[in-house]
Amino acid sequence: MRVTHLKRIFPIVTLSMLSAFEFWGCTQGENPEVSSGELSSVHLDVAAKSVPLSDSIVVDFVGPDTIHTVLSEGEKTLDQRLDPGDWNFYAKHYANGMLVQQGEVSANLVAGENVSLSIAMHAVAGFFYVRIPLGLENSMGISSGTLQVRGEDFSKDYAFLVGEIEATAATEMLVLGQEYDAKILLFSAEGDTLFEIDSQVTIDGENFVLDWQLNSLHANVSLSISNDSIRTLTAVAHLPSKLRAPQKGDLLVTEFMTEGKEEFVEYYNASLDTLNLEGCSLWATSTSSLKQMTDSAFTAKIAPNAYLVFGKDSLEGRDVTVPLAMPGTKGSIVFRCASGTVDSLFYASAKNVASDSLLISEFPIDSKMSVQLPLFNYKTRAEGSSWCNGEFSLHAAANCEGI
Repeated sequence: MRVTHLKRIFPIVTLSMLSAFEFWGCTQGENPEVSSGELSSVHLDVAAKSVPLSDSIVVDFVGPDTIHTVLSEGEKTLDQRLDPGDWNFYAKHYANGMLVQQGEVSANLVAGENVSLSIAMHAVAGFFYVRIPLGLENSMGISSGTLQVRGEDFSKDYAFLVGEIEATAATEMLVLGQEYDAKILLFSAEGDTLFEIDSQVTIDGENFVLDWQLNSLHANVSLSISNDSIRTLTAVAHLPSKLRAPQKGDLLVTEFMTEGKEEFVEYYNASLDTLNLEGCSLWATSTSSLKQMTDSAFTAKIAPNAYLVFGKDSLEGRDVTVPLAMPGTKGSIVFRCASGTVDSLFYASAKNVASDSLLISEFPIDSKMSVQLPLFNYKTRAEGSSWCNGEFSLHAAANCEGI
């Protein structure tokens, strides 16, 4: 039996793996009994649905040989060269520490042929996963929470894990084909109930993992998430939130790109309210001076826990078009409203930090990758060491790892 653990190397999508003969240190040319024409090339696609808290997909090849392969999160395809004969391919998808999907397919492989196979996956169990934004300063003072789940012969409470920017809770394995009552309760440090929401849902083969995201806690309404609203596996509850002008600390830069045709600045709404940006303006260093990038007619609204992207007209996915020309050496990015400066950031490359003796650490300025701030570093965002380089992740959290 051969065991192969494949680690994801971004951005590879298709994995090319060694044949059983090559794995043991021999090439095809070194074995007179096996030539390249005697092997079959197999492209295998594991048709698993994407779910939160995904751990891995395990694939077993059983035939003239036995091969065990573990795919990392996000990887669902692989290529393998196999000996001809009858083969069975088994796939199991694990998430939240449990088996949630599995499937299998069989094929008779002929020497020298190229075969594409797909494993249709079906659900075997499910779970609830709830994410609730707290705002970067946890202005509501949420200290703890409970997810209550009730069903036929099932009753259990799950504690929320309260972090700096969100609270999360996940259940254990839930049986398919049953209806469950779910209630979310959030409490203050004194034990007072700050927020309550309940819903009735069915866990089935289509909706086996329910991913709930609540985008606001400032609402005086009751909400029921109907079963039809979660047919896509993800339910985002857009609760009505208070509309107001931004104050200092409500918005912060979470990603930017300097120089080139794809320059942009991304802001994140760290509050629990919808922010009205009418009368506000974006300023950025252009050549050697700080200049206003938005015109007087600029207006926009940004929901809580959401992003707004200012970018050049050549940038796909931008929300607001602005004529950015930020230098890659050093510069400032400032957002101003009637109340004053809401957010400001000064950045400098390694060369300028060294030459100017600036009292900050260097920012990872890169001509091909954006500079991103993992939200857990928001308190030290003035330091370049809190930022990292990654592929563009517009309107999403950083896809690189900070310190």
